[in-house]
Amino acid sequence: MTIKEMAELVGVSADTLRYYERIGVIPSVTRTIHGVRNYDAIDLEWVQSILKLKASGMTLEMIIEYVRLANLGDSTIEARKCLLKEEQERITAKIESLQERLTTIDRKLDDYYNELLPQTTAMINKMNREHEKK
Repeated sequence: MTIKEMAELVGVSADTLRYYERIGVIPSVTRTIHGVRNYDAIDLEWVQSILKLKASGMTLEMIIEYVRLANLGDSTIEARKCLLKEEQERITAKIESLQERLTTIDRKLDDYYNELLPQTTAMINKMNREHEKK
């Protein structure tokens, strides 16, 4: 299939596919005798796999490393798993941080009228008094 067809099928631009190929995120695509990219089923699997890794939050640098390791063969299986484990840990830490932030805002909302609103009002009033003195 052409680059346009592949782009439409996977939901990215042709420019993105060219870029991914150029930086090594996806392997080089076979070309016709006229130099036109000719994507096949294996290319589609690669692109879909890469897009899933990207959707998981992995950086392009990590994906490039994963692809590089995959191309080296089975001796890199543990190293590839390690990359995924690192990403899992990063996402878990981010979720924990977001959960802490959510808990804080939940508390502020739960007691908004008794705590946050009076504090905010007091700070605004104090600030206004200070400005009036100047």
